[in-house]
Amino acid sequence: MKIDFSFYSDQPVWLKTSLIIGIVVSVIVGFFAIARYTDKDDGLCRSCHPTIHELWHSSQSHPAAKVTCYECHTKPLGAFPESGSNPIVHYRDKIIPVHYNSGRSVLNENCLRCHSEIPKLQEVKSTRIVKISHAKHYKAEKVKIDDCMVCHYAVAHDKYAIATNRPRMQGCFLGECHQADTKADRCELCHFVKLVEKEKVLEKIEEK
Repeated sequence: MKIDFSFYSDQPVWLKTSLIIGIVVSVIVGFFAIARYTDKDDGLCRSCHPTIHELWHSSQSHPAAKVTCYECHTKPLGAFPESGSNPIVHYRDKIIPVHYNSGRSVLNENCLRCHSEIPKLQEVKSTRIVKISHAKHYKAEKVKIDDCMVCHYAVAHDKYAIATNRPRMQGCFLGECHQADTKADRCELCHFVKLVEKEKVLEKIEEK
């Protein structure tokens, strides 16, 4: 079967040029759209990280319906490339996020990008179990923590029996800050309730 293109040769130059430009632009836009969709699709991550993917889907604090892999695991890029960087690479990576990273610096930067107000909070009001002042822990006078991952490393991929984005007591007691607070009469420093059997107390509170 032979396709007749004689209709094209009979068209004016401006129309033929417009058709060629339109086809080229459509192919380029289509390629980048498909590439972006493919690279942002969590199925690509699931193929290598099925367990982590499942933990993320069941996350209480960063559910899959609100936060995607690329939002936390890719470096945010500005509208314009940084001085000395390759502009072609910059805009390619901005359109197609290919460099996924689980490094603490990338994760911490993305935490602060979405939660810039958190470090200033004296206390998280919505919590019912633990009361912790971010203002006293994040770049504070006595505590020099400048990395969200120190306390919230499992924020979206929690492997514990009860999903939580709260820091674990083991981490608090490892340093010098809270060694004196390991006694039973000091629990209320951080807890609204005294936790004797943690999971049972949590279940009881959630039923209210």
